[in-house]
Amino acid sequence: MISVREVDPSDDATFRSWYDAFHAAAVDSRPAAFVANWDALSSSLRNPGPAKRRIPVGAFDGDRLIGAMLFEYPLIGDPDTVDVEIDVPPAERRRGAGTLLWRWATARAAELGRTIFQAELGVPKTGRPWPASVFAAGLGFTIGNVEDHFVVPLPYDADRLARLRSDAGELTGYRLTSWVGPCPEEHLQAYADLRTAMDVDVPSGEMTRNPEPWTVERLRPNEERMAKNYVTLVTMVHTDAGAPAGYTLIYLMPGDPDNALQDDTLVLRDHRGHNLGTHLKLANLDQLAKHRTSQSLLHTWTAQSNAPMQKVNARFGFEFAEELHELERTTPNLRPAARAVVLDRDDRILLLRFAFGDRPDVWAAPGGGVEAGESLPQALTRELVEEIGLTPPADPPHLWHQEVVAEGHAAGYDGVINDYFLVRVDSHTPGGTMSADELLAENVHGHRWWPLQELESYDGPDVFSPRALPVYLADLLASGPPSSPHLIGL
Repeated sequence: MISVREVDPSDDATFRSWYDAFHAAAVDSRPAAFVANWDALSSSLRNPGPAKRRIPVGAFDGDRLIGAMLFEYPLIGDPDTVDVEIDVPPAERRRGAGTLLWRWATARAAELGRTIFQAELGVPKTGRPWPASVFAAGLGFTIGNVEDHFVVPLPYDADRLARLRSDAGELTGYRLTSWVGPCPEEHLQAYADLRTAMDVDVPSGEMTRNPEPWTVERLRPNEERMAKNYVTLVTMVHTDAGAPAGYTLIYLMPGDPDNALQDDTLVLRDHRGHNLGTHLKLANLDQLAKHRTSQSLLHTWTAQSNAPMQKVNARFGFEFAEELHELERTTPNLRPAARAVVLDRDDRILLLRFAFGDRPDVWAAPGGGVEAGESLPQALTRELVEEIGLTPPADPPHLWHQEVVAEGHAAGYDGVINDYFLVRVDSHTPGGTMSADELLAENVHGHRWWPLQELESYDGPDVFSPRALPVYLADLLASGPPSSPHLIGL
């Protein structure tokens, strides 16, 4: 049976298995793939910062990890978004691990009240559909922006460098300042302002972006975190009068002996047309030559719509490696809920009767909405203790996953997500911590144990939730719990 759960980054063995699956899937059939190295990613996940929450999640076949997901969401800015990266190694694909990881992501996003999913895919030009793109499209993602991923060999070609210096000419009216590591105090505010301008200026197509401005108070802790795993090379350009005009940024990763990263390059609009981008890059390449060790490739990404920077990259000898597709999917705001299929020794199912007055009564499994900060198992335990006085096992089989987009299921939401878990008992007399009046306030008007035969023969006027409950229960009793939860209808 495939199960999905968070991975503890401090659990060395399991976390290493997670990273190995994450990396193996991410680099598969991508000759120039750039993937976070072990040192950087493990440090980030083991020492979380204040700006972003990052959660490693694994799909397990028993104790063997067969799929990895990195689920993250900003804590500063963009309160509606989450980012997901789902990676299943080639040998483990077509078993449902990716789909189960996605369902975990949708459930957690619903708990957080976030409705915009974003993802990035490196897509080489193979002449055939890219499997990850097909999977993402099947989940409802659309392409919001496309960047070209370029690489240039290192050490940088000396002849090309000389030609670029000659073509750039003298830097007139401006001066360059370069540094390694944290920004010097005298440039800190200007650097923060330039980083903010970069976040606003960078082409993002149709992607949802609401970046938080960089401040000195935010920048310094970020630099301290980056310094643990990156060597930062920065060159800034000022006017002779001291006004900031632009900057460029390269990262070296001591834990990655092969790759260097050309990140931001920005020239403020009022200062364009003076070859400042070229001068900035040349100065930072000088820094790279001094601090580079064994790195053989310098990577960069540029939006296809950014024609000026595309031309700069071409002049510097960057060659196309693959496309980076930025994807987005907006989902309805669904209330997550955990429910129990409680079966006794005679295979009867315990159902609660919900009465709403304006429509037929509904017989449904006990359980209810996930509260802020709860996991599905925690919500299941709380709901069962409150409603029927039953504590479920620690890891009950996950039977069914249901998504319903419709009014009337949860106030303030567009619908519900119900995840159903199997709970076996010899016998049980329902009686939870909620009083009769409290249950009535939740529209609960009683309970009943139903044999399968009575479910199958019942013809109203009440209805079951899900409507095809007799069919699902019959399959469960005949075949046992599924290896991965079945997607069921209303």
